[in-house]
Amino acid sequence: MMELRPYQTALLDGARTAFKTGKRAVLIQLPTGGGKTVSGSHMIGGSSRRGKVCWWLSHRRELIAQTSRTFSAVGIPHGIIAGGHSSDPHKLAQIGSVQTVARRLDRLAPPDLIIFDECHHLGAAQWERIFNAFPDARIVGLTATPWRLDGKGLGRWFGAMVNGPSVSDLIENGSLSRYRLFAPTQVDASAIKMQAGDYKKDDLASLMDRPSITGDAVQHYRKLCAGKRAVAFAVNIEHSRHIVDQFRANGVPAEHVDGTMDSASRDAAIQRFIAGETLVLSNCELFGEGFDVPAIEAAILLRPTKSLSLHLQQVGRALRPAPGKTEAIILDHAGNSLIHGLPDDDREWSLEDRAKRRAGEKSTIAIKSCPSCFHIHRPAPACPQCGHAYVAAVREIETRDGELQEVDQEAIRRQKKAEVSNARTREELEKIASQRGYKPGWVDNILRVRQSYSGGRAWA
Repeated sequence: MMELRPYQTALLDGARTAFKTGKRAVLIQLPTGGGKTVSGSHMIGGSSRRGKVCWWLSHRRELIAQTSRTFSAVGIPHGIIAGGHSSDPHKLAQIGSVQTVARRLDRLAPPDLIIFDECHHLGAAQWERIFNAFPDARIVGLTATPWRLDGKGLGRWFGAMVNGPSVSDLIENGSLSRYRLFAPTQVDASAIKMQAGDYKKDDLASLMDRPSITGDAVQHYRKLCAGKRAVAFAVNIEHSRHIVDQFRANGVPAEHVDGTMDSASRDAAIQRFIAGETLVLSNCELFGEGFDVPAIEAAILLRPTKSLSLHLQQVGRALRPAPGKTEAIILDHAGNSLIHGLPDDDREWSLEDRAKRRAGEKSTIAIKSCPSCFHIHRPAPACPQCGHAYVAAVREIETRDGELQEVDQEAIRRQKKAEVSNARTREELEKIASQRGYKPGWVDNILRVRQSYSGGRAWA
């Protein structure tokens, strides 16, 4: 078995403790790139060795293949329950497609342990059917973002949540890559209609699928990360193909992939990207989850979204460390950072429902540009670079031509990180939480993470 990092061991210990207190379902939250698959494989390996029937369920073919590779690497015999695979019902560990397993529930041996990968999708009919079919099974949910777009909390399904370290913690200890973020100063999607909690795709494509979009994506790629492997996120298939056409016209090897392609063609395109033959791989709703290629050096965001989960999943594709990779580049042509903040912002995850934003209520997240020194930073009463004091107001975002500006988050990260690091007592952490508007759970999470780095036990 792969050796767990201390924080992964602490997560499994936390799940074990929750089960011992009588919880049937436990959610494990760990940022993209933090090692959810490896952590979950230790649960499956330990339980199957004790004769338990274990299921790992995913909703995408890429996730199933990735998990199978991990199971094989750590020595877990397993079968696969999914279209295109020959099943092996005698294996105690099974990796299953949610869609296939939901159709075969009456033909499968009842599981003792079910792990739902990307469990923020719970609530969808097939996921719900499996969840409710085996009331005696222990259930573990894995996700980087326990956040449903409709605002419903995952507490409907999970009795406890165990939080892992934050993105900033993982960057600090080298588990994730440092990054530079370039974001447009002006993006206006206010006229786009909403559908199912996010922007309506047809209207959004009309806005984004234009050569005149703020800061041409091709030119900024050539300027800021020429020669690097980048994944582009498009609104729809046609938009993605147009992105590829523009890159190719400028001499950049690019390919489009989507879920309608046959497996062989899609896999071949991904392998060319990994080999560096293709530098830009554009997709629509394919790589937001489960595309585990640490060599990705850049993410190009061309699809505005109201979904924090989708945004963090997309930027997380570029944050995985790799040999020779010193940093990730994020080119946010969609303005998502202005809505959702930076990848390593402190976030308070909860199993409870989120309060709905009232009609006309604006986001309180903004990125400020200092008029004195032009430093780009998180909202603060004064510029952390030169001390210029701001008028207390959130800057309105207008639509006009503009260049991508680098979000220099390093100074703010160092300042905020130092404040937390220098806080040695619960009282000092609670003071920081109060000043920054964090919930009390943030303090408990910081203390738990600090304790986790002292080590713990593996799942057995």
